[in-house]
Amino acid sequence: MNQNKLSVILITVGTLLIVAAIGLMAVVATGVIGTTDYSSDLETVVGFGDITLPTPGPSPTPSAEFPPGDPAAIDRIVIADAEIDAPIVVKGVDNAGVMIAPDNAYDVAWYDFSAHPGFGGNAVFAGHVDYIRVGPAVFWNLKDLDPGDVIEVRLVNGTAYKYAVTLKQQYDSVTAPVDTIVGATPTESVTLITCGGTFNPTTHQYDKRLVVRAERIKDIPAAPGLPPGS
Repeated sequence: MNQNKLSVILITVGTLLIVAAIGLMAVVATGVIGTTDYSSDLETVVGFGDITLPTPGPSPTPSAEFPPGDPAAIDRIVIADAEIDAPIVVKGVDNAGVMIAPDNAYDVAWYDFSAHPGFGGNAVFAGHVDYIRVGPAVFWNLKDLDPGDVIEVRLVNGTAYKYAVTLKQQYDSVTAPVDTIVGATPTESVTLITCGGTFNPTTHQYDKRLVVRAERIKDIPAAPGLPPGS
């Protein structure tokens, strides 16, 4: 073979390999590798399908150990142990009774059929575990929480409520005890839901749901400083 033609072929092959490598790195960076590159309007469902909402009853009564609740809108959820500091959006259920998932990888949904933080009962939140062309999403680290870790819910006016994790449980998405998960609780709580288990590229859904439950705690005031000279 002519030396000049051989040189052109080698250069062309080398260029293609470089382009392919760059493409692979881009896929890895966006978190798409190993999953189906599915449309964002078919993003994985975070909540549970076909929910029968609990029958409305008396308004929950906050515990006497906490001050009266603040009706201000919910602003953010902060979980230092999971590196989460995310804005809150309000969601509900659609006409089919399915919990509506957040619209992107970064928001956390608070469901308006659940309790408002500060007023007793169970405040239900959900967020994606991963997302198309993003990779790990807002609740990616939820699986790393342990009992006692603190979840903080902040309102738009600066009011903050704190909760300590009491339960972390993974359920089958079809047979999960939905009433127990999203229904009323005897103590003021928050329930966080995200996807888990195995991803099905055909249905664009995970087969499990990870649920974290936390109960409200009091703020612990900082210890007073020692007097000068002590």
